[in-house]
Amino acid sequence: MSAPRAGTANATVGPAAPGVGTVTAPIGVRLRRHLRDPLNGNVYALMLNTAMSSVLGIAYWALAARLYSPAQLGIGAAMVSTMSFLSNLSQLNLNGALARFLPTAAERGGRLVGYAYAVSCLAALALSAGFLLIAPLVAGRLDFLSRTPLLAVVFALSVAGWCVFTLQDSVLTALRGVVWVPVENTAFGILKIALLVLLAGALPSLGIFLSWNLAVVVALIPVNVLVFRRLLPRLRERGTAVALPGRRVLARFVALDYVGYLFLQAGTNALPLLVTARLGAEANGVFYVAWLLGGSLELVAYHFGTSLTVESSADESRLPAYVRQVLRRGLLLFVPAVVLLCVSAPLLLTLFGGDYASTGSGVLRLFAVAVLPRLMLIVFVAACRVQRRVGRIIAVHAATSTLVVSLAVVAMAEFGVVGVGFAYLAGQLVVAAAVLPSMVRLLRGGS
Repeated sequence: MSAPRAGTANATVGPAAPGVGTVTAPIGVRLRRHLRDPLNGNVYALMLNTAMSSVLGIAYWALAARLYSPAQLGIGAAMVSTMSFLSNLSQLNLNGALARFLPTAAERGGRLVGYAYAVSCLAALALSAGFLLIAPLVAGRLDFLSRTPLLAVVFALSVAGWCVFTLQDSVLTALRGVVWVPVENTAFGILKIALLVLLAGALPSLGIFLSWNLAVVVALIPVNVLVFRRLLPRLRERGTAVALPGRRVLARFVALDYVGYLFLQAGTNALPLLVTARLGAEANGVFYVAWLLGGSLELVAYHFGTSLTVESSADESRLPAYVRQVLRRGLLLFVPAVVLLCVSAPLLLTLFGGDYASTGSGVLRLFAVAVLPRLMLIVFVAACRVQRRVGRIIAVHAATSTLVVSLAVVAMAEFGVVGVGFAYLAGQLVVAAAVLPSMVRLLRGGS
């Protein structure tokens, strides 16, 4: 019997005889059809990227914990997290704008990508310069970022490079080149580990920071050759089904979306910096490892939101169905993953050393559980981005971050780094409960 044609759920052979039903497509055909759905393909490729990045990240920080002293690891982690924090601010949340508008940009796609890169790099240099001048005055423990002029310049350039490195993943996803994202980041992770080992003896105080940034420089060139020479020409050939908004509308969308993103960063990537300023570099070394491992699940959740934005942009009428699909598959993935991570937390952190396991297990468990309410918030924000309801995005991020940061400041004094985990989980639960009625209306096809 011949296989049913692609694109059909079932196939019939001739007129239906009495008592004879339809012939179900073979499992291989259904699997290929499932993977060809861009909503599924994007998620799985990005999940693979997160899985590979997480494994390599665990190996990286486990080696760092063995090759570097706790103080050196704490300083390196603080430099990397500060670089990431400033980079995220400098990107102006253009990741969301690229995911929302690039799939339908056609001949304007190259210009949109170029503007995104240029604006984010200029913002990175300006923000880095301001931070390097002000941060040591606010918290003396942060003066290691500007000990020499050369280090200050390198740090500012690293923030700009990290902007492009992060934005290009959103570009690849929006241009249906998401299969290259795990390839790029796996190569980056392997090179980063090799550099970590090579620099441990030569530059122990800067080995962690330099290993990240030298690997980024290597990754930027081939990926953007792929984007501008292959993927953007394909976008122009496909044409556009949805006209891009005018510059004023696009600028307003980006500006308001960025306001919400600023609140998001205050409640996520700013946490290691807050721990460093309040509890010191050694405490941040323990917190950062647990926060990083727990946050790996949240990265997967963000990929679900990105895929939802990309695929719903061209046909907003399918948004409720896509939301149901993403939530269902997300919960099927995250519930067992959270249980597994909570059970294995002490064993996993033992790879980094006894101090990390004894203090960090509670933090890791709390951040892992927080991914369940966080998934709903991420999907809700992605749906609002498709509908261009940026006011709701600002409200969600502002409420969450205000709760997380205020509770963390109070809880740190009593519970140390574990208090930050309690604050993060509480913030997600409260805001997820607040948006639940709106999410139910969306799932039912309302607005």
